Amino acid sequence: MRCMICRNPMEFYFSKRFDFIHLTNVDYVKCVNCGFVLSKTHYELSDESWGAVNKKYHQSYQGTNHLADDPMWLERLDKQVEVIADTVKIGLISQTNPHLDFGCGDGKLSDMITDRHGVKIDKFDRYNQGKGYLTDEKLKKNKFDFVVTTSVFEHLLKREMLDEINNLVSDTGVMGLHTLVAEEVPDNSDWFYLVPVHCAFYTNKSMQILFDEWGYTSSVYQLDSQLWLFFKADADKIEQIIKNTNSQPNRKFYYHFKRGFMDYWKLNKDEINARQKQPL
Repeated sequence: MRCMICRNPMEFYFSKRFDFIHLTNVDYVKCVNCGFVLSKTHYELSDESWGAVNKKYHQSYQGTNHLADDPMWLERLDKQVEVIADTVKIGLISQTNPHLDFGCGDGKLSDMITDRHGVKIDKFDRYNQGKGYLTDEKLKKNKFDFVVTTSVFEHLLKREMLDEINNLVSDTGVMGLHTLVAEEVPDNSDWFYLVPVHCAFYTNKSMQILFDEWGYTSSVYQLDSQLWLFFKADADKIEQIIKNTNSQPNRKFYYHFKRGFMDYWKLNKDEINARQKQPL
């Protein structure tokens, strides 16, 4: 099996037992080069079975205000809404051009930012084609100057799924991303992040590879919201905006800038295991 990030071989890493539809013993494999970890068991599920796993899991909480596996979910969404609105205000993200929330679920993030700040974000979700959502056909006809995807990358089994999201970003656009990225993925079956619908786990090295291959120049990480922004624009311009913003007195949000992928979470697996009750 080849890594979908860097195309190098993957080797068996560890297993975990689940008691969930279509899932019992789940085997995870790790890339020998970039450290990316994928569930081989999920990868080998039929599209129908994988769709059933997603449907059962997400219907258990969407439309509610509680997710047992991620108790900080709504608090994080609230911070992400405020940070996105702030980045529009300071000029990191376009105010008027089309924006997209890819994999938006029940649309909480999009609805909150529109209701609070008047920032319109189109909604798309492969498992939710509800009223007001973009269809697959309309999605393919558009490019967006801001594409945000939160808690989605960890659900994707194939490289073309990642590339599909990136290809929606315009030539001068920005990608917003929330997922877990660590220096090394722990081989611990009790790790908090191992839930039935999480199948892909990224390292700093694997994310840097994606970042480079997709043609981004610089990135920003905002700790409160656990949100990355990837930029195609001139890195000097982005860096200057960040310096000016961070130097303002009484700023609510601070932004970490880097030319390349902002590898903020440089934790080893022992540190991650110790924090497994405190999601990154």
